[in-house]
Amino acid sequence: MRRLKIEFCDENGQQVTVALSGSVSKEKLFKLIELFEIKDKTDTSSKTPKTIRERILEIINSKLNSTWFTSKELSSLYFEQFHDSIKPSTISTYLTRLYNNGYLERTGNRSCWQYRLVTKTTKNVETFIKELYKK
Repeated sequence: MRRLKIEFCDENGQQVTVALSGSVSKEKLFKLIELFEIKDKTDTSSKTPKTIRERILEIINSKLNSTWFTSKELSSLYFEQFHDSIKPSTISTYLTRLYNNGYLERTGNRSCWQYRLVTKTTKNVETFIKELYKK
């Protein structure tokens, strides 16, 4: 009679031990391993949900990093990527905070702000212009 003992340990140190005895086929063994791999993947994704700010920054960095955009454009991309709607006021609040913290530059007026990701080149040009006018 065969006896088989398998131990699974996740990143938090939780341990699961499975003991099998008798006839164990390869298929059963692979299904058992797949079960724990799938469980491990779903556990890690549910442990670290992205915040709204992280999601917005992800979209800006990946899809809007070199262009001017509006809050409406960001909102539609947010819905496409995360299948979750977000209120326009929430988007505007986050964009204003990112602008105030220096991540974004802004142009336009209150009724239609346009934003763009601040790059090192943009910062260097702004610094150069400020220094030029100081003299």
